[in-house]
Amino acid sequence: MHRIFGLLALAAAGFGVWVLFTGPDPAALDRTARTVSDTPAVYSGWAIGLLMGLVLAWLATINWRDMPERFGGWLRLQRRRLALIVIGGLCASVLLLL
Repeated sequence: MHRIFGLLALAAAGFGVWVLFTGPDPAALDRTARTVSDTPAVYSGWAIGLLMGLVLAWLATINWRDMPERFGGWLRLQRRRLALIVIGGLCASVLLLL
């Protein structure tokens, strides 16, 4: 599945580059079309789609079935540090409230 998302992201990037370089000549467009084509917001749609495709391809590589087990292991490894953060937060909140 992640290969499909990666392929779609690359296709979107190629299409976006093609649109940027093969657009119509702005002199031939009327005034409103030229105003719309000069704004960078026009190309933000394909850029957001490209980023979404890359993020989806990255998320598809994660093994979500093992996520709770890995998170629990990380919490066990970071138990002392997390306890110190909680104690420090409590002390800081007491100092800020006084």
